[in-house]
Amino acid sequence: MHDLVSDWMTPNVISVSASTSLEEAASLMRQRNIRRLAVIDAEILVGILSLGDVRAAMATASADTAEFNHTPRVGAIMTPDPITIPLTASVALAAQTMLQLKVSGLPVVDMDGRLCGLLSESDLFRYIVEINKTTT
Repeated sequence: MHDLVSDWMTPNVISVSASTSLEEAASLMRQRNIRRLAVIDAEILVGILSLGDVRAAMATASADTAEFNHTPRVGAIMTPDPITIPLTASVALAAQTMLQLKVSGLPVVDMDGRLCGLLSESDLFRYIVEINKTTT
């Protein structure tokens, strides 16, 4: 059984820039049926935008009519400098980290810090299901 993050992560992470509008990011998340976007600047991970971030920002904008006149940008609402996990980390360490930090996903990076994928709760569930298949 493969127990490394690299074996279970979702590769080819969909990303946006910090200057992307909230509406564009929300639309992309709907179209791709995803709950988080990597925020990239010059090929470097600078943040994570979750569906929760988008919903909170949209609720704030709709409650505040002054905000309605200006479109929020991803950079203003993302979680900057997210905690990452290396490709070579164990799935157990990733799960423990997610539990301790109360996050639903971790960006996966290589030895040079480049984004390689994303490990989400759904990926962890797939791992658990596969473990149960092999032990039963």
